[in-house]
Amino acid sequence: MHLHTAVASSDSMLKPEKLMQLGPEAGLTGVNITEHDKMWDPWERAGFLERHSDVPFFVNFGMEVSTDLGHMGAIGLQSYIGGIRRAEALRAALDEVGGFLVVCHPFRHVFDEVTAMRTNGKPFDLTPEQAAELPVFQLADAIEVANGCNTPRENYFALEVARVLGKPTTGGSDAHSESGIGYYATGFEREVNTAEELLHELHAGRFQAVLRKVGEPPGEEFVSFEQGAIEAVAAVTA
Repeated sequence: MHLHTAVASSDSMLKPEKLMQLGPEAGLTGVNITEHDKMWDPWERAGFLERHSDVPFFVNFGMEVSTDLGHMGAIGLQSYIGGIRRAEALRAALDEVGGFLVVCHPFRHVFDEVTAMRTNGKPFDLTPEQAAELPVFQLADAIEVANGCNTPRENYFALEVARVLGKPTTGGSDAHSESGIGYYATGFEREVNTAEELLHELHAGRFQAVLRKVGEPPGEEFVSFEQGAIEAVAAVTA
């Protein structure tokens, strides 16, 4: 549900052709490509899907938007729209098309004292209940609680906030290279093969953040992302 490629994310080295190989190898059945503030052009999407039509791997094209309330994953738009750097405008644009909005890595670096010092900020001391009142969570449909570029503490705190709010959770590698693909993912209760089915299942809430048990056989390698899941998986696969 969260991944960047070299096609439209300048900080990514991941070639989409390689993704079509590595995704299935990691046990994934599909991917939601979320470039930074941009989507692939329609002709790029069509050509890529045509070239890989023989691969049983679902590809959706979303976007990670840099908003005034942080990074947010937008699913359902067909292109970047002026003004959506304002989170409220992004929410409105998605509502018009029946889209879905996810808060991405909401607590990245907040526990880092050095980062706080560099930005003249104060140490983060909110409880999950207090953090749940932040404006960004009032706009979102779901919260990314398992992000491959976050620390366990950051991910676990996001999970607690999601529980306070009763919002569904997503997971994603946030991969910018071939490394880490499929370590965190979003597990769906039903099979998803089209963009329409993806939105339907998202709005139905039939999904959750999951963690991959590296080395397990396909179909058995993902577990629910819960408190202590990272440590439990590490102990089993060590």
